[in-house]
Parts: sequence; C-alpha cells; structure tokens
Amino acid sequence: MTENGPVYAHNEQGFALIAVFWVSLLLSLLALNYATTARLNAEAARNRRLGAEYDYLLGSAVNKGYHEYLKYRANRALLAQKAEIEALCGRPLELWYPRFEPWLCELEGLRVAIRISGEAGKFQLRNLRPELWRRIIEVCGVTDDAARDTVVDAILDWIDGDSLQRLNGAETDYYKAQGLEYGCKNRDIDVIDELLLIKGVDSGLFYGEGKRPGLVDLLSPYGRADKIDINSCAPAALALVEDLPAEVIDAIVAFRGGAPITKMADLSEIVPPEYFSQLQRYFTIADSEYISVSATESGAGAEGFGWYRRIFAVNEKKP
Repeated sequence: MTENGPVYAHNEQGFALIAVFWVSLLLSLLALNYATTARLNAEAARNRRLGAEYDYLLGSAVNKGYHEYLKYRANRALLAQKAEIEALCGRPLELWYPRFEPWLCELEGLRVAIRISGEAGKFQLRNLRPELWRRIIEVCGVTDDAARDTVVDAILDWIDGDSLQRLNGAETDYYKAQGLEYGCKNRDIDVIDELLLIKGVDSGLFYGEGKRPGLVDLLSPYGRADKIDINSCAPAALALVEDLPAEVIDAIVAFRGGAPITKMADLSEIVPPEYFSQLQRYFTIADSEYISVSATESGAGAEGFGWYRRIFAVNEKKP
C-alpha cells in the first residue's frame, strides 16, 4: 500500500496464455471450416459424378430400347409361331414389341424399366374433331358442361388461324388481361406442353390425378387423328369407353402384356358386347411413324416424371 493507492502485481504469462487460447480457437474454426468446405465439395463432386453416370445409364437404356424395337420390327413375323420357336430353341423368344407396359432389364447393376410405345397410341393434337376434344376433356376429369366448353373453345382458339374468339374461348386480349406475356398462338401446337399455356388447362388436367388420365396420356403432336393404337395407349386411355369396368381394362392390359394385339376381334371374348362397339370407335391396331422410348430406374419415378425419353422417327409401314 502506498500513498497513491494499492499496488497490483501483473502476470504477463496470463496474458500470453489467453492469447494462445484465442489463436488456437481461431485456427480450430478455420480448420473446421476448411474441412467442412472440402467435405461438401467432395460430396458435390460425387453427386455430380453419380448423376452423370445415372443419366448416361438411362441414355444407354433408351438406346437399348430402340435397338430392341428394331430387332422386333425385323423379326415380328416370328411372334405368330412363338410357341413353336420357344419349344425348338428351348428358351423364351424375346422380342420387345411396342406396348405401354415397360420391359425390365439390368444395365451395369442398375435395374431399369424401358417403355417402347408408338405415338399412334395417342391422338394427334392437330385436326381433332370438336366432339372428340370434348370427350377427351371429359375423360380427363372436366365433367361440368360450361367448364368443358371453356377448355375446348380455348384450345380451338389457340390452334385456329384467326383472331375471332369463340363463345367460351380466349384470344390474345384474354391472355394480356391476365398479365401474361404471351398471346394466342393461332397456329398448330408443336409440343404437348403448350397446352399448359391455354385458358382452363391446369396441371391436374394436363398430368391427370390418381387413376384419372391427363391430356399428356392421350395427346401427342405425332399421334393419330381418329382412332389410336390399343397396344401403345395408356391404360387410362381406355376410359374413353364410357363406364368400361376396371376388370375389363385390366384384362386388356394383361392380354397385350403377353403378346401384341394383332386385330380388334382378339378382344371380343374379353370385352362385353355392350362396350365392344365403343372400343372400336376409339381404338384400332395401328403402326406408328414415331416411336417413344423411355427409361427409368425400376421402381423409381412416377407416371410422367423421372423418365428419360426420346422420340424416334421410324416411318413404319405395314409389311
């Protein structure tokens, strides 16, 4: 104790120890941040590599599907003697004919589903009769008359060549009034997704919901104008036949799963007479000028999603 107050002893080693602690903490944080960044970058690189491998495998699966289709096309006459050929060879005759149900195989350890279907299994977006448009929209879930007429008129306004608006339709003024940056096209639809731009067409109508088909299941720029191919059509498309029982739809799908349907009369024992004339009204046996080949991991992906898809022009003609 002095005249000027108490005297405190200062230990410089204590300050050095605290400084060491702070420096160690900062270095630890920097090291942790670096390690975390390096780990995340490694994970991102790994995911990119796996994603690229996955995409390449699905691309290879699509090419395999197209190769199998060409093999079927060159040898499809053999299907008429399938039982005899299998008995002679002692193994199944594997010809991947076009159908909606996918074929299964394994590529590089990945189990994949490959769908080979003719675009003739869908209606062509151009030149559809208004009454067929109404039936398609109704099957896709729009049962209210006014709502159905709104969608149909809007689609017809979209594809016609004039700016005259139908009673329930929509021309450019309507789309501009909604704050949209596009107007009415007034030309043919080039890609199926264009339908989503049209008044009244929402995602539920386009993709379908539950067991109800969507427009994407029934329509294509490469489809047919009148009747569609019963081998390549989606099972949901069979709902075009009004009140067709689910068990009959399942029987048709099972029938074409074993062998391609070669004539509509083949189904006369499966489809009750009261529905058969309606079935022939919408469906036929048709070759396709365009083949859609899609692939996905078996068990993965939902209908319309998760599929790697290509369309091939084949200009097929009946032999």
